[in-house]
Amino acid sequence: MRTALLTILALVAQTSFASDVFDRYEPRSYSLADRLEADATIGGYPIWNGEGKWRLVEIKRYDSTGTAMSVPMGRVTVIQTENKRFVAAMDVIANLAQGSASDWTDEPCKRDDLLFKSSLGGAFTNVNCVTINHLANYMRNPGGKIAEAIAEAKSQGVEIPPTVLLITATRYSNNLRRLQVKLVLNPEIVGFERTSESWGLNPWHKSQSFKDPKKKAFIDNLGTWSVNFAKAMDQAFEKKADAFSFIPTWRTSFQQTSTVTPAEKKMILD
Repeated sequence: MRTALLTILALVAQTSFASDVFDRYEPRSYSLADRLEADATIGGYPIWNGEGKWRLVEIKRYDSTGTAMSVPMGRVTVIQTENKRFVAAMDVIANLAQGSASDWTDEPCKRDDLLFKSSLGGAFTNVNCVTINHLANYMRNPGGKIAEAIAEAKSQGVEIPPTVLLITATRYSNNLRRLQVKLVLNPEIVGFERTSESWGLNPWHKSQSFKDPKKKAFIDNLGTWSVNFAKAMDQAFEKKADAFSFIPTWRTSFQQTSTVTPAEKKMILD
């Protein structure tokens, strides 16, 4: 009886992360554009399933840097397209093992030139930060597996937008535990016009977008969505499988945008 119980416990231990994208610190076998499972995990941390349409681009293992001790880290990159349009992409980064002699020292909520930021963490070594930024010249010169995926997407007629929005949710704590989600969104999908200007001159830069009622309302709602996502990161950090179950698609941030007052006409200069 005791032997049977031990056998069962061993099997449970081996299969508790059966859908993990890593197997003993190494990427599992996969092919480009494989569908990501709804219950997929990375190092035991749950991965937000989004709209259930993520396609695998890359699963990569590397060693952390910038700290006194190095730990194995994992990264999974996924992409979503729809009707030959780029919808979103996501990088999920997590520690695959822990360290005891060092802590993370980066400050993800330090920047001020962002569209949005919120810090939900406590001490410096217990960070939960979420930010929203815009990226210009997106995927202009990608490399590796990402370049392969972009080339394949373009060959199938998928357009890659030059300007995207980036939500970065960072959760880290002692012993070099870290979970980070970088979610890239295409604002054209929800009706905004394409723009290809540089970062500082881009209509999505806060100096301009905050003066555009429609963009500002969307950013505000996306900020609320992002804070809820960051709260779910606390649960995900505890490796709770249903941590993201109540997080809807990011598109609800546009659907919830209320009627806004048109902007005043700008001064016309000769």
